[in-house]
Amino acid sequence: MAVNFTNNFTNILNKLRNTLRTEFKGTLPVYIGHEQKEQGNQYLRLDPVGSTLSEYNVNGEIREFQINMFYYFADPNVNKTSLDHVLRFVSRIEALIHDNISMTLDDTNSTNCFNCRIESTELNALDDENEYVVQFEWRGQHHSNTA
Repeated sequence: MAVNFTNNFTNILNKLRNTLRTEFKGTLPVYIGHEQKEQGNQYLRLDPVGSTLSEYNVNGEIREFQINMFYYFADPNVNKTSLDHVLRFVSRIEALIHDNISMTLDDTNSTNCFNCRIESTELNALDDENEYVVQFEWRGQHHSNTA
């Protein structure tokens, strides 16, 4: 017998991408995984990491989803002016996530992802000679598999 399921990762990733794209319009392209060749001198990439079961009962479960967000800035020699630019974008992304602590997903039941937050931010996170990379650890909870 086939099970009924919802691809919660895709729903959460799509909502997060749409929220970021709406805020930044065309100034910061947002990609999921490596869906296409990134363009421009800055972009944001969403990379799903995993989920953890937080609560389980006969009525459903609550899972906490983790997504790494990577902000790429194409400038190997970050000076004060470009660092100020990067830090403005970092602060804006953190504020946007804080303002969207709960997000209604585009699934058939319009479920919510709640307790959405950036758990940590790491500056110059990857050893890349051509880009300055900031890594955010995003987390959010979702109630699913309801009976």
